[in-house]
Amino acid sequence: MKKLTLSFIVIILISSLTSYSQENDTEKNSVTESKEQHPILSKRFIANAGLFIPTKTLEVRIDGASENEIINFTEAFDFNRSESTFAANFMWRFSRNKKWSLSVEYFGVKSNHNVMLEDEIEWEDATYPVGVSVDAGFRINMYRIFFGRSIVQKQNHELGGGLGVHAMDIRTFIEGSAFLGDAVTPTLERKSVSVVAPVPNIGFWYYYTPNDKWALTARVDWFAITIDKYGGSLWNLAPGVKYQVFKNVGVGLNYRYIKTSIDVDETNWHGDVDLIFQGPLFTLSGNF
Repeated sequence: MKKLTLSFIVIILISSLTSYSQENDTEKNSVTESKEQHPILSKRFIANAGLFIPTKTLEVRIDGASENEIINFTEAFDFNRSESTFAANFMWRFSRNKKWSLSVEYFGVKSNHNVMLEDEIEWEDATYPVGVSVDAGFRINMYRIFFGRSIVQKQNHELGGGLGVHAMDIRTFIEGSAFLGDAVTPTLERKSVSVVAPVPNIGFWYYYTPNDKWALTARVDWFAITIDKYGGSLWNLAPGVKYQVFKNVGVGLNYRYIKTSIDVDETNWHGDVDLIFQGPLFTLSGNF
C-alpha cells in the first residue's frame, strides 16, 4: 500500500510539473535574446570537475552471531574523517528549446587502515577480540543519472525538476585473527560485503544569475522506497556559487550533503549501510 501511495504521489507531481511548465511556455515572457545570459542558463553542454573534501561516516549492520550488530567503520578502525577525492558531473540540454536535460555525476572514496581493536567486533560467526591487529577498509563509488525539465525559464533564473537514480557501489572488509563460533583457537579470517544498490529519487534545482558572471545554485534530491531486495532513503543537498572567468570557463564552490540508508536482503548478506558525506566541493567548469 505504501508503494502504491508513493507511486501515485510521484505521478501526480510529474503531471503537475509538466502542466505548469506547458502553461509557462505559453506566456509571453520569453528570454530577451539581446541580453547576455549566464552560461548555466543558456549553454547546451556544461561539464564540471573538481575536488570534493568530505567528512564521512559509515555504519554497517551485520545480521549474524550478534543480532543487529552495528559496526561504525570510521570510529572502530580510526579512519580519517576527512579526505580529498575527485568528483565530476555533466549536463546536456538535449531538446531544441533546452528545457529537457540529462545529467550524470560521479565521485568515490576509499579508506584502508591497520588498527589494534579497542572493542570486540562480531561479524556473522567470527569474533575479533580486543587487542588483535586487523586490516579494515571500505570503498564507496556513487553514480547519479538524472532526467530533468525546466519548469520556469527566464532571463536570470530557472527552476526545474525531474527523476533520477543514485547507484551506490559499496564494499567493506575486515581481516585478522578471529574466533569462529565456539572455537578456542583463533584463525585468520577475512569478512567482507559488497553491494551495488540503486536508490531512485525525485529532485529539483534552482539557478539565479544576477548577471552573466555570477550564479547562485541550489539542488535537492530525495526519495525513500523499497525495490525487490533493496530498500533505502536518500537526501542530497547542494547549494553553491559559480563565477564565469572566461567565455567558456568558470569556477565554483559548492557545499555537498549526502545522507543515505540502504537495506539489503540478499542470500549472502542481510543488513544495513548508513553513510553521510558532507563538505566543500571546488570545481572547474567548461560550457559550450
